[in-house]
Amino acid sequence: MGERGTAEGPPIPPAPPAGGGPGPGPGAGPSPGADAAGAGPVRLDAFAPGGRVYQAARDLYVSEAHHVGPAGPLAVVEPVLPTDEAAAEVFVGRGTEVREVLAVLDPAHGATGMIVASSVAGLAGIGKTALARSCAAEAVGRGWYAGGAVFVDLNGYARDPADQVMPEHVFAPMLHALGFRGRPADSPAGQAAQYHRMLADRAAEGRPVLLVLDNASSTAQIAGLMPRSRAHRTLITSRHTLVTRGSRTLELGALSPAGARALVEEQLQFLSPGGTRTGQDATGTERLCRLCGHLPLALHIATALLARDPDLTPSDLADELARARHRLDVLDDGERAVRAAFELSYRRLTPKQARMFRLLPVNPGPHIATDAVARLVDLADDQAVGLIRELARAHVVERVGNGVWRQHDLMRAYAIELLGHHGDDQGAASSRLIEHYIALAADALSALHGEGSATSFPTVEAALAWCDREHPNLQAATSMAATFGDDDGALRIQETLIALYAHRGQTAEWESAARAAVSFAREAKDHPGRSRALHQVMVALERAGRRAEAVAAAGALLRFQHVVVEAASRAEHPLDCQRLLQHAVAAVAESGRLLGDREDWLLHTRRADIARVANARRLDESFQEIGPRPPRRPAVPDTEDVPDGDFRETAPRRPHRPPGPPGPPAEEEVPDVAVEATRWAREALDRLAEHSPGIAHTVAGAAPAQRAARRALSLIPEGLRPEDADDWRGVCALLARFAAARLAGGPTSRDAGRLAQQNWSSLVLPHVASTYEIAVLAHRRVNDAAAQVRLYTDLAEESFRSGAYPLAVTCRLAAAGIAEATGDEGGQGEALSAAAHANLLLANHEEAARLAERAAPLLTAAKRPGPAGRALTTLANARYSLNSPARALSAALRADALTASADDLPGRTAALLVLGLAQRDTGRAADSAASWQRALRIARALKDPYLTPSTESFLRSVGHLGG
Repeated sequence: MGERGTAEGPPIPPAPPAGGGPGPGPGAGPSPGADAAGAGPVRLDAFAPGGRVYQAARDLYVSEAHHVGPAGPLAVVEPVLPTDEAAAEVFVGRGTEVREVLAVLDPAHGATGMIVASSVAGLAGIGKTALARSCAAEAVGRGWYAGGAVFVDLNGYARDPADQVMPEHVFAPMLHALGFRGRPADSPAGQAAQYHRMLADRAAEGRPVLLVLDNASSTAQIAGLMPRSRAHRTLITSRHTLVTRGSRTLELGALSPAGARALVEEQLQFLSPGGTRTGQDATGTERLCRLCGHLPLALHIATALLARDPDLTPSDLADELARARHRLDVLDDGERAVRAAFELSYRRLTPKQARMFRLLPVNPGPHIATDAVARLVDLADDQAVGLIRELARAHVVERVGNGVWRQHDLMRAYAIELLGHHGDDQGAASSRLIEHYIALAADALSALHGEGSATSFPTVEAALAWCDREHPNLQAATSMAATFGDDDGALRIQETLIALYAHRGQTAEWESAARAAVSFAREAKDHPGRSRALHQVMVALERAGRRAEAVAAAGALLRFQHVVVEAASRAEHPLDCQRLLQHAVAAVAESGRLLGDREDWLLHTRRADIARVANARRLDESFQEIGPRPPRRPAVPDTEDVPDGDFRETAPRRPHRPPGPPGPPAEEEVPDVAVEATRWAREALDRLAEHSPGIAHTVAGAAPAQRAARRALSLIPEGLRPEDADDWRGVCALLARFAAARLAGGPTSRDAGRLAQQNWSSLVLPHVASTYEIAVLAHRRVNDAAAQVRLYTDLAEESFRSGAYPLAVTCRLAAAGIAEATGDEGGQGEALSAAAHANLLLANHEEAARLAERAAPLLTAAKRPGPAGRALTTLANARYSLNSPARALSAALRADALTASADDLPGRTAALLVLGLAQRDTGRAADSAASWQRALRIARALKDPYLTPSTESFLRSVGHLGG
């Protein structure tokens, strides 16, 4: 596929921001009415949960739901073992290919250092990986690679392109696997530089390295990993022929008839020594090989069937295989041969073996240890060992290490299909497996922290070794736990990964894992857990030297303590309340360590909140050390609201007060100050109403009213105690009414014609924004976060309708910050999604993608699938505009699924349109046409006066509809 020009963008804007109504559709802009190193850090361990809440298990009803969406692609880098240490396996019939590969892998060979082993016509099960592993093991056994030899599965043929392993996912684990001394850099670019520098150093030392890159689907997956020195060697496998500069290509077809028979004979001799059945039934053996398509995977399985049944002849097995193939006529020859072999092998398993085979794919990672298998099938370890070994003898699983097993990807897909048909209790199996990973992860965490002796890992080194082996399983298990609703379990596993990265100083992974933990804790409603995760984000950024970002993270940690303190105030047991407050005290201290005097007022407020709750619950007096009161901020000058001329500063018109006794002394007249502020707020409304709409909705006409509003604001004290705030809520309500009255000029100007609308957008609306800032500041002083969000949202919606997208972005981000501080994930997600949408219309594609990536998980966690789908549609559009169709495809697939589940038909229409674009540009023309046809059907069924014609217009522009 050729590169698209950078100027070309998607012809459709995204679905409107979450919660914004149908909004604009494809092919046009917004329609009216559419919104679119000092002191070390402390550990915040107070109130770490001691028990777990177990949720009733739910079946997943197979498809691969629990394999989709782990925490990014899983890059598993394994050392290549020499032949005498690798798992025993019969490998025959490829003598010519083995000699050719070894000739290139020999470091003494002076030619190219790269070979690509691919299959004819993309056929799976041809033996590419077996060839690569066998040759690599032989090369290592000959002592050719003193610098190291590693194997990594790039998962190039994953259903979702987002699960493909790219170079940026491989650099850090590759550095670790090759024994890099030091801490990996924080960015992929820095890790790439370290990786290539290490390879250059080893080439200079005469220590060549072998890379085996398995299952690559494109040159993009391998280009960044290619060594720059001819001393090193790279062996790549793919289902397609990859054109790579300087490489030699070896295309594998099916085995020759003689090679296929040799494989059956030697494998059977290996599994069942002394047998003569293949010699006695030569015709049946040849027919069996032919029915297996001469494919190594099918031949291995068929031979295992012969080995398990001494009375079964090759002819009998060939007859069974022929009947199985007949039922599979809808498949092509290669698929039929493999699938038929699968069916015969499965039918010969005992019920316990068959159940284990079906449940193995419930493990979300690439391999599984024997103890995990035992927990998965709920058997004792010795029973599980016997069963898994029998499955290995049947060649439906393979051993990849001491007590570690995995399934071929085709066999795994077959097991998943059977799992759905048999209705096994996946929920219970996954719960047992998650509990197993949680228990061992907790032991590993204790070992890494040096806590206690009753652990599965007697030393830190043992814990690190287990974490290294199980790292991809732990990553995937967090996603599976979250899928089954066990976010507490996901959080516990994630905290072990955080400790692992922190121990090794891998700050990039540390930060990423901590941010994922924030999401898991949010969903689990675990406030201390979320606070601990926010703290880890802060510390990871601090250790990485990203001071400004660490300070921002400290602010987020500090703001979140509002939620922790409120939870403490509602805690039923005094001890729970005390632990939560202790946690908040530690978190405030930690955030203050980085914030210094930047957030004096907020630090004071949080300490005051802690003291208030402690006092109400009659807890220890140490909670009431809240520090000095911050100074009052000066009032904002008023001159900016007078564009021209003079403004006579007159007091608000006071109502007549009847004579009576004198009031209290001036210093005690706090209520009278609130009364005066109320008068000024009413004065603002009255002065605005004195003018006709045409004058009131101008800057000059509204200036006197604006000055009165600012006077009212200046009288509202800062640092109000909660019990005093009620005296000022009336003033705040009046200021909000004044702001709304000014905003009413927007619809009025649109009714008056284009010139009036342009004047409103360019001149008046920025002045109205300052009116809204007055109202927001007033509500901030009485600590009314919900009102602040409403004000920013109203201004953002009018700004969007008026085409003032930068102002809309500013307001949405302000609303998102307030929602985050109060723990409103849904509100934060909707605001970020709307900001992303506006950025997309401004062609700020990178910022749109960044904000949409933040919004989607927040909305998903808040159980808002429709808005989450719309955020992902924005993300897909942004990625498409950035010339990343594969990443756009991943986002659009998820957007389509979420909007469909929410029955959000306008949102799904937009998702399908950008999905079609991404599919077209990634070589999926048939899928693209199907997506666009679905979008057209939905749009026509809706009969929306805007969405339907704009969808049709877009589809004509891409050639899907005739003119």
